[in-house]
Amino acid sequence: GGVSAAVVAMLAVLAFTGNAPEPLQNLVDEVTGKPEPCPLTGELRKGGRGALARPLLAVKVENTDEAFPLAGLERADVIYEEPVEGSITRFAALFQCRDAARVGPVRSARTTDPKILSQLSDEPLLAYSGANPKVAADLEEAGVVSLTETSAGDAYTRDGARSAPHNLFVSTKKLYRIAQETDVDFSSLPEAIFPFDEEVPTPSRPRTSASVSFSPSNVVGWTWSDDRWVRQLDGEPMLAENGTPIAVDNVVIQEVVVTDSDIVDVAGFPSPDVKLIGEGRAWILRDGRLVTGRWRRASPGDVTVFETKGGEEIALAPGTTFVQLVPKDEGEVTFQR
Repeated sequence: GGVSAAVVAMLAVLAFTGNAPEPLQNLVDEVTGKPEPCPLTGELRKGGRGALARPLLAVKVENTDEAFPLAGLERADVIYEEPVEGSITRFAALFQCRDAARVGPVRSARTTDPKILSQLSDEPLLAYSGANPKVAADLEEAGVVSLTETSAGDAYTRDGARSAPHNLFVSTKKLYRIAQETDVDFSSLPEAIFPFDEEVPTPSRPRTSASVSFSPSNVVGWTWSDDRWVRQLDGEPMLAENGTPIAVDNVVIQEVVVTDSDIVDVAGFPSPDVKLIGEGRAWILRDGRLVTGRWRRASPGDVTVFETKGGEEIALAPGTTFVQLVPKDEGEVTFQR
């Protein structure tokens, strides 16, 4: 009896951490009642299964010509696009309910990362390649668990077909396995940062494309196609490494104040300081429609709230989301019907 009880207990632990064999995971979902939707997408997983009991994992991904095609963005629950030095942007791809065998190219962390992640979790996991000492201090202060090539080397690979530093890739499953061997609380799911509703908030207007400029030299396009917002690159759908377009159910454009920090890169460009506390304008694209509103966030531990001009919280379509942190002074946002 003791052995079988131990086996059952072990399988139960596996199931509650989302690591059980599929049939058992489904059984646990049934026994524990209604499966919980994924916190970052508001959707159940494939086959109607509930959210995995595991923390948030963010991966920093490069966004330059030398890095294309990118891997793994198509598997992320939420992607943040943040301004970095030299008028370019970088992605923080957030994973929780799905895995990606290969994400990258992985690049360094920025002071914006802990500001994004602190609203989601007290102990978010972040995979990145290197960080300025000031950034490293900010990450530590925010409780971020750093999973780097040094601390989580088994999860990383260098792609011989690409040139450094655009050749570092990582597996989310392997990162989670390594994180589980540390003191990270695996029962702690991330905060649901967005409300989800099938119904489109009012007022909204039909729009089929958008142009988001981070700077005169960095303009991003979105097109509503096949019930998703498809990211455009040079007028064509931006394709992931596996050939699928990078597309999401929601695009959240958040206008933020960006100033120069005292951190300077090797080329002499100052690293931007992105202000994510306060309030500002916001535009939400979902279901082929545009909802105009504002965002506000009182403190680093608070979730950013998006509201209509009438003060109603803006619900997103259940599914994946792309959040673009657009500089207030340099950026420009336009929409077409």
